[in-house]
Amino acid sequence: MNFLKNYFLIFFISYTILIITKFLFSFYLNFDEIYPIFWGYKFDFAVSAIASLLVSIVSFNKILSKIVFLSIMILLLLTQISDILYFSESGRHIGYEAKDIFVDFIPLLSTAFNKYFTLTITAFIVAILLILGFSKISFYENFNKYYPIKLLGVIFLSVFFIRGEFQGIPLHPYQSNQIGDTKKAQVALNGTYNIIYSLIRASKNPKMLNIPKLSDKTIKKSFNDIYKDSVSKKFKTIHKPNIILFFLESWSAKWLKPYGYDKETTPNFDRVYKNGIKPKYMIANGHRTTEGIFAVCTSFPNPLGKSIAKTNLQDFSYDSMIYLFNKLGYESIFFQGTNKDTSGTGSLAQFLGFRKSFGKKDIKKRIYKENYWGVQDSDLYNFVLTKLPKNKPFIIGINGATTHDNIVPSTFQTKSFTKDKKLNKELNALYFSDFALGNFIKKIEKKYPDTIFVLFADHCGGGIKGNLQNYKIPFVLYGKNIQSKYIDKTVSQLDIAPTILDLVGLDYHKLMPNATGKSLLSEKNFFAPYFHNGILGWIEDHNNIEYNLQSKSLKCSLDKKSCQTLKNHLLSWTYITQKLLFEGKTKTFYKWRYHE
Repeated sequence: MNFLKNYFLIFFISYTILIITKFLFSFYLNFDEIYPIFWGYKFDFAVSAIASLLVSIVSFNKILSKIVFLSIMILLLLTQISDILYFSESGRHIGYEAKDIFVDFIPLLSTAFNKYFTLTITAFIVAILLILGFSKISFYENFNKYYPIKLLGVIFLSVFFIRGEFQGIPLHPYQSNQIGDTKKAQVALNGTYNIIYSLIRASKNPKMLNIPKLSDKTIKKSFNDIYKDSVSKKFKTIHKPNIILFFLESWSAKWLKPYGYDKETTPNFDRVYKNGIKPKYMIANGHRTTEGIFAVCTSFPNPLGKSIAKTNLQDFSYDSMIYLFNKLGYESIFFQGTNKDTSGTGSLAQFLGFRKSFGKKDIKKRIYKENYWGVQDSDLYNFVLTKLPKNKPFIIGINGATTHDNIVPSTFQTKSFTKDKKLNKELNALYFSDFALGNFIKKIEKKYPDTIFVLFADHCGGGIKGNLQNYKIPFVLYGKNIQSKYIDKTVSQLDIAPTILDLVGLDYHKLMPNATGKSLLSEKNFFAPYFHNGILGWIEDHNNIEYNLQSKSLKCSLDKKSCQTLKNHLLSWTYITQKLLFEGKTKTFYKWRYHE
């Protein structure tokens, strides 16, 4: 029993240090709520379990176990204090930067003493007191035939805590966003866990691809060309409408009649499409739900071929239209038919401003059996109706699960769209998803008549040939106070936020100056970037070019001068946006867009 007793004693001491330092963190952050400090107990338990396990492994040696224990406690204290100092400087927890700490150790130590003398000297004094106070504690365990069995037991116990206890996925720092508020999430997450996770997973963090850098003069001219629009068009604005963002899971324009398919797979979407604002095509900015969420909410491109979710890029701060609506008194909620932690979708949505997030486990009342990914869209939409606020406007995001699979309820009348059995199953899933969508829109229109419906795919489904075809998605902006309009241009998911802000009478140029997209209502020249398997694509004024990053070759059917101009636009815009993204400087994009 000594083995287990010692384990939990170390666990308790570690947890106490974490809680005290989190109180300090909250104090320095000027945050006066205690709840977030204890809400993040899973992160604290994980760190405490790691400390307990490391000491337990060497407990067969009295001196070594004492040295390891005191070293870990001091390191834990100093790491937590360092995180407070780092957060004060950068606005985020220490993450992947920890691997470079010894390179800049002296400058960092100097800064700590110069700028935060009181806290730094206090940390060192407490560290000394820890040594004096715990130097007599022994964690020695006699090495006998039962020792390996006892050690195996605490290993299993530690894994339980480190994984985050009873949950389907390993504990990830992004889960702190489940608290529903970015500032609270920073308090809930302890810096030590963020460092440990970042160092272990450092190899999985994305790196900026090697994009050719053009001359400063060429880049400047390209940005002048791309953003030369002047706001001149007049349009009717809508005051504080409800807004529903439909992240239609894997809906590809290829399979919808408004975009040229010969079968009516989505009759309800088609009806809405006829009565709304719609472009020729919309281009997705990625191939995952998290990529669609990021591009739509921030109007900023994803890392090429990757997502910021679950990476060091989520340590940075971004502009998001959801935060703007929160400030206007809106309720913001994100719903998904899959597990809300799948690929970090729900937590990313909350990181970008949605105050609440719900997934399939929250949906208890169901009519249909789940598919392999989650609940059917009808059940998701019924759940959404129960969570909408009655006395305040709302902006919500909905990402279904029906088209994440090809299974439809046995009671639903399917159709024969094609002789290809696999494709026919997928099209019937699309057909059922559209059926659920139509019923939901009718109910919302009746109960919340002042609602804007923004329908678009989060990304295309798989199995589509061609680079560009993999990113063509449906889009329509619909509402009873919106006049039908067709825009004969190819636009991007990056244009959604500026368009919505324009529609509700908010000047996105002032409120969201780092948006890379444009408004379909007030601007006329559009561009749409995409990236597929090493190919950079760019559509501008009906012209499509593709640049191969590996071979440095350009695919362009225009005259030489026009091809060069579009190539300059593509490489200039991509290089600058990716550079700012990876450097955590997306909030300085306005300098390029507005030529400052």
